[in-house]
Amino acid sequence: MKIYSLFFILVFLISGCGYKPSSYYAKHEIEGKVFVDSQINIQSSENSIIIKDAMNDMVINRFNGTLVNNPSDADTIILVALTSAKNSAISTDNDGYAKAYRMTVSINVQYKKAQSNKGYKSITVSDYYDYSVDADSVVTDRKKEEAKRLASTNALSDLFSKIAIESFEK
Repeated sequence: MKIYSLFFILVFLISGCGYKPSSYYAKHEIEGKVFVDSQINIQSSENSIIIKDAMNDMVINRFNGTLVNNPSDADTIILVALTSAKNSAISTDNDGYAKAYRMTVSINVQYKKAQSNKGYKSITVSDYYDYSVDADSVVTDRKKEEAKRLASTNALSDLFSKIAIESFEK
């Protein structure tokens, strides 16, 4: 009986003080119909597609938004750009051949409410993904692209909390 009373008091206090989780604030920054666009880099157009797909996935799954194809139909507009992608060896064998690599990406995300007269808010996120290669193989473009996709997904997962923090700084 005591545990139920304590639980009831705790719930009452938390709801009474106006507590809202950070996800509440992030979802109010990016909500409704969302248009996502990516900056296309001619030398590596695959990267733009990878970043845009990862952002689209985040809009649908984390922000519970609906994607639209036209910015004039959107409530929120998001622009994403891969600012850097670096692949570096992090481990070598006794003969000096690389055994493991780290793909590090940095992504710039700009967003705004479509009807707002204010400019875009800009957030940069970065993260990495480590992967290994077999002793008798080389790093293929396919492995690099997969590592880039996973590092981008990792980086964009930090975006949710950064947007919530940004909403507090108004």
